[in-house]
Amino acid sequence: MVTLKDIAKKANVSVTTISKVVNHHDTSVCSEETQQLIWSLVAEMGYRTRRRNDRGAAANAAPAYRMAYVIGMPNYALSGTYTYQIIQGIETEAFKRGVSMVFTCMNLSLYSPRSLCDKLREMEVSAVIWVAGSEGKYFSMLKQHDIHVVVAGIEPDLIPDYIDYVGINFYADTLHWLRTAVFNRFADVGYIGPSSQARFEAYRDIHLLLGLTYREECLIDLDEYDVEQAKAAVTGLVKSGTKLPEVFFAASDAIGIGALNALQSMGIAVPGQVRVFGFDNIDMANYVSPGLTTIGVPAFQIGAHAVNAALSKMKGERDYTLHHIFPTRFVERDSL
Repeated sequence: MVTLKDIAKKANVSVTTISKVVNHHDTSVCSEETQQLIWSLVAEMGYRTRRRNDRGAAANAAPAYRMAYVIGMPNYALSGTYTYQIIQGIETEAFKRGVSMVFTCMNLSLYSPRSLCDKLREMEVSAVIWVAGSEGKYFSMLKQHDIHVVVAGIEPDLIPDYIDYVGINFYADTLHWLRTAVFNRFADVGYIGPSSQARFEAYRDIHLLLGLTYREECLIDLDEYDVEQAKAAVTGLVKSGTKLPEVFFAASDAIGIGALNALQSMGIAVPGQVRVFGFDNIDMANYVSPGLTTIGVPAFQIGAHAVNAALSKMKGERDYTLHHIFPTRFVERDSL
């Protein structure tokens, strides 16, 4: 399959120049002679352009920047969640910058990598913001079709090094806040959440750094960041008669809220008998009782900056991979 890179090589110009001419009909980036060469190569090599309208009319119009966002995991766009806050940032910034958000995918299971790329090309999308989940086969296919990807808010070590990332350093920030805000006050800390993620690695490593040992029986390994799954798991732990830790670190606020609900339903006072803190600082964390202490992530700003990262690539303002890391903050409420 012919790509913009193939055409760029033949024309002896950059991929960015090819993209601006072919996808955005930008006549300011090169001479008329070079433009004619590019269009002749497009026809000769059989490249499928994103826009079939008359080029003469399109040339007089400003380039149209068309984006999409994809939710890579089910149930991650529920109102009030971390991902929902990222989406709010994406849509608000896109509107402010005059970007057309022409396609959204809330259920990735409906699309194969091929069918997703076909849909994006049909919608003339040049860049996708990927929120939640990490699927290498999709990223690889998008790259083949010259569709730029910016990943927003997931753990950066889960994505290829050629993809832009906007988010936080999950491992370093978790380690920092555990050390400075939790383990300076408590020694017996349990964990609730997936054990395959950087948040658990930080929980494990802080024990090694401080010469402590966590109790395996107070490690609750979950498949997902799910309220009901967390509630069921904590209820089961309490019923087993296991001695509870001083504090539970929940890998997300959704998990923390499920844990709070389970403990209170079983007659265990929070924070009187057990303390709980979470991760994300979603809206609901401030409204449960007691209020959930958490590590605050600037999710709205992550979404907004992801739009600007995609836009800078589409405009040809950079040819390097971008990693933008936001700081987090410790938000202490009554649950700790």
